[in-house]
Formats: sequence, C-alpha cells, structure tokens
Amino acid sequence: MRIAGQNKYRSAVATVAAREAWYSELSTDSGGALGSNGLAIDHDTLYLKAAGGCSLQALDVARTGKVGLQALVLPSSTGRLVDWSTAAHDEHLVAAGDEHGVVEVWKNRVPHLTHSAHSTACASVQFHPTVADVLLTASNTGATGELKLWSIDASAGATIWQTVAASAIHSISIRGDGALIAASTSSGTCSIYDPRQPADSLVGTTAAFHAANRPTRVAWLGEKPYLLSTGLTKMRERSAALWDQRSLTRPLATLVLQPSTKPLLPLYDEDTQLAYLIEKGDSFVRWVDADPSSARPLSELGSVSLPAQITGCALLPKRRLKVMSGEIARVHLVAENPGTGTGAAVIPVAHVAPRRSYLDFHADLFPDTRAPLPAQTLAQWMANKDASVPRMSLDPARIDESLASLCRASGVQAQTTSVADSHALVPAPIVARSAAVTIGHGDKDNKATDCEPPSSKSASTHEEKSSSVPKPEPTAALTPSNGAPMFADTLRSASNDIEATTTVGPPLERPDCVAGRRPFGKPDHVRFKYLEGFLYRPTDHFTGLPELNTRFPQENDPLRVSAKFIAFSCAGIGGQVGVVCRDSPGRASAKLARIVHGADIVSMEFDPFDGAVLATAGTDCKLQLWRIPDSPLNDESFFELEEYIHVTADR
Repeated sequence: MRIAGQNKYRSAVATVAAREAWYSELSTDSGGALGSNGLAIDHDTLYLKAAGGCSLQALDVARTGKVGLQALVLPSSTGRLVDWSTAAHDEHLVAAGDEHGVVEVWKNRVPHLTHSAHSTACASVQFHPTVADVLLTASNTGATGELKLWSIDASAGATIWQTVAASAIHSISIRGDGALIAASTSSGTCSIYDPRQPADSLVGTTAAFHAANRPTRVAWLGEKPYLLSTGLTKMRERSAALWDQRSLTRPLATLVLQPSTKPLLPLYDEDTQLAYLIEKGDSFVRWVDADPSSARPLSELGSVSLPAQITGCALLPKRRLKVMSGEIARVHLVAENPGTGTGAAVIPVAHVAPRRSYLDFHADLFPDTRAPLPAQTLAQWMANKDASVPRMSLDPARIDESLASLCRASGVQAQTTSVADSHALVPAPIVARSAAVTIGHGDKDNKATDCEPPSSKSASTHEEKSSSVPKPEPTAALTPSNGAPMFADTLRSASNDIEATTTVGPPLERPDCVAGRRPFGKPDHVRFKYLEGFLYRPTDHFTGLPELNTRFPQENDPLRVSAKFIAFSCAGIGGQVGVVCRDSPGRASAKLARIVHGADIVSMEFDPFDGAVLATAGTDCKLQLWRIPDSPLNDESFFELEEYIHVTADR
C-alpha cells in the first residue's frame, strides 16, 4: 500500500561498493566546464577525460579493479576537452567539445566526425533524446552565449537551429520529448527555448532564485513540464529549485544546503522520480523526492558519504542494473585520490529498495524504461510532431524479447548498431543469434506458435524465405575532416560473413511442449530460485594449512581444485604451491607436499582433462606442467616436471 503523497522509493538504501568493485588507479584530468558532469556512461563503457585533458579514455563497465593501465584512449586531434556526452539512441556513440569550439564524435570507439561548431570553447554537449544523430552544443563569447542544434549524419554540420542568449550559458538540457530546451545562465536564471520556432524561440525565463555569477545547472524532469535547477544563493549556500514551465515567476519548491563555492550536480531518474544531488568538490551524495505531485517536493530522502572529494558523476543505464536484487539506481562517482593507490577512481554507489524476498521480479519497482531507440525522424520533429521514446521491460525473462519487438515495430535495422558496426564490439555468436531472431520474427506469414516444433515443410519454407530476404546495404560512414580512413570499409567483409551465417540454415530447434504455452523453466533466473547452500561439517574442512600467499595477483585465483587434489599458493620464496588430496580432509600434516616453481607464482590451473596435472606460471616467464603422484603426499613426494616452456616477450 502506498501512502498518498509519498515516494515509494523513499526507503531505498545506498551502499558504496567495496574497493574491489571500483575502477581504480586512473590517470584523469579533473578540469572542465561548469556544465560538465565529468563522466559519461553508455550500456557498456564509461568515458572520462584522460590525463592531459586532450582525449577521452574508455573503461569497460563489466571490468573493475585496477584498470588504469587497461583503459582505451580514444584517438583525438582536437584541443583540451571541455564536455562530453553519450547518445541514448546509440549505445556506442559519444561526442566531446573542446576549448576551440571543435566537436568530435566517436562511433564504436573510432573517430566518426570532426566539426568546428563554434568559434569559442564548447561549454556543453548533449544529444537529442528523440531524434537520432542530432547534437545540441553551447558556447560563450564574453557575457553572451550561443546555442546551436545541428546534425551529425550525412549532412554533417548542417545547422538546424541557432540562437544567442543574453547571458553566458553554464549548462543545457533537452526535455524528454525533445520539444523544449533549457539553459542555465550566469545571471542565476534558466531560459527556455523552442527550437522549432526560429522567429521567436525564447519561451520564458525563470525568476532569479540563484545568485548571479555563480555556477548553475539545469535538468528537465523527463517529459514533464517541470525542470530542476541548482546553484548558489547570495550567501553562497548550495540551493535547488523545482520549476513549472507554465509558471516561472516563483519555484514550486526549494532546498538550501550548506555553504560552498562549488556547483551542485543534479542527476534525475525518470523511472523513480528521484533526483541525486552530487556535491562537486565535497564527498556527499544526496537524493531527494523530485515528484512535483508529492506532498513535499525536494524533501531529502537520504545521503551517503565517500572517502574522497567528488569531481564527476553519472547514472548507469537501467538495463545494467541488478533488478533481481532490488537495485533501482547506480550512481558512478569520480573521486580524486580515494586511498586506492595512485590516481583517481570511479566509485559505484548502488541504491537498493528493500523487499522481503528477491526471488521474483518486482514489477512495481521497475516500470518500463526508455529503449535505446529514437522516437522519430528529423523531418517529423521539424514538422512539430512530438513523440515519446518507446519503452521496454526490465524483466530479465522479457527484456530481450521486448527490445527485439520494439526494433521491429520502429522499422529500424538494429537501431542500436548495425550488424557490421556491432561486429567490432559484440562476439560473432551473439550477433548471429540476434540476426536470426530478427529474421524469424519478421516473417509475417509464419503463423506457428512459439512452442510448435518446426517440421520439414516449415524448414524448407524458411530456407526459401531467408534466401529471398534482401541483404542490408553497408551503412555509409562519414569521412572525418582529417582524412583518416573510416572503419566501415574494414567491416564490410565481416558483415558479409555474418549475413551468411544468419541467413543460411534451418531455424533453431525448440523443445516440444503444449501449444500456446512457454517451455517450462525458460526464464533461467526462476529455474533455480529455491536453491539453498549449506556449510560442510567441521570434520570435512581442511585446517592447519600454512600461511597463504597474500601477494598473489588480484586478477587470478590462488586456490585451484580438481577432482583429486587441492592446490594453493603458499607464502615464501621460490613460488611454493601446497598440494593436498581432496579425499583427506582434516588438519594438514606439518610435512606438507609442495611444488617449487623457482620464482613467484602469478597463475596456476589444473588440466581439465587430467586432474593430476597442474600448470604453474611465474614471474620468470616460465610455464611448467607438474604431474602429482597417486601415492600419499608428504614433503618427500616427487612431482614430475612433464613440460617446461619459456615464454618470451614476443609470444
């Protein structure tokens, strides 16, 4: 039961991730514009400024730990970057503006376009939420600002709309339906523009609630006619205000925090109607109720503290959340020198809604979210046709089917990435399966149910139809201004190979079941939801083992188990590995059998086909294979060295 006027996510608990789940030892540049969040995230990658400030570094979302040396630096030919942003309709599209007004776009982590958008530094960059390949940028010249909406597709650099602001622009935001644009200015106000009315695009300006000449930020509340602004009061107190677009004379609600000189960064979650206020230059993260219809808008619901100062922030896309654990949001924060060694770190903070049980998907916590697809074409948007981005389910049992059906309904060929483009980032088996599903469901004449087993007749019909399906032409890529070779040419051959694997052959076999019903146990997350673990009795434990090697590399496991033996890395010189029999639990003998590699061990692994063969790799670039004898193990046991390999630097 929900109490009237209360946000149902008010009891969410924030948890700072353990240090092992951080992205640490990063070399970053914390400098940036007032309108920059200092971090951008798409479905697979985190983007933040590299050391020196002239390029972006990309980090894999799924890979945590000390990843500083593993970061991919995106090639760039521009100056110091000021702001950057990712596209919601394309999971591998990122744009960045530099101090010279040049905007560079990367697609699939390779340069896609370089365009001189402004004559001065590009203060803010943001993609249009409903139209593909449309970018909004802002720059400042003295005390005035400039807003420009332009295209990055085949007519690269073509200006769609442009206007001059009376004050310098600090940040920009586009409403969720793409109809209006808001810009926070140095005068402490927020101006609202209608880009489809070039004659008189200024719709209105908010009252001067925030102090002038202080950093301000603005964010639309999704598709609603409300916007959230942050700034400083005349007493230098951090403040936030909630505005109604239809009445800008006074805010609907306000919030005043402690004094500071740094900006307050707002992040809005449209699905939960929560706003996260990140105190840049401080260590606190607060979340407030941003629902205008609630009893107390902007009421603080909680806060969490980090061990270091925050310099950037971003929200993780909804499809990456652990919904089966009740995670409603995950905020990634960039912290300088958080005590994890050298450099900066990106720290995830998970927000979990408490529930008595997480065995089933809680649909009340996770409404349908925005899909990574555009809502309309540029021509439709210019014709004053408003459209909402299609929404997809977050239920793990339906998420793939929901996204695939939206792609077919929108009539877009794999809108997130084409087959050729996705080959660079997605393994070939996944691409082949996705293409096969698209072809199967796109056949309108095939009226077989999901559970009907395919017959020989349906298989032959499928072969005839698949052979008649026209192959999609390769996507035409733009040529960068620097004349560098484009990535599409190198992918055409890979695209042809993928098409051959996805259009030839019979459809996938499905298990027999009653027509009209799904096969039992199809959702993998439900099949084993009643499993319970238990701890073995103390008599089955292995105790009295020598001191383990605590300096073993973090990315490898110092303990390995086969069907016969247990091997573990021991402390001491020479790269010692202790070995015990699995069928002999209890207190280990003082005369423990040990393998001596000769140098510190960095990795070891049992042969999956022979549990008595153990491979060890050391810092001496040597790989050794040891055979463990079947006789009782003690300190006098002889381990036969079956093979010795010296790994050179070029191998």
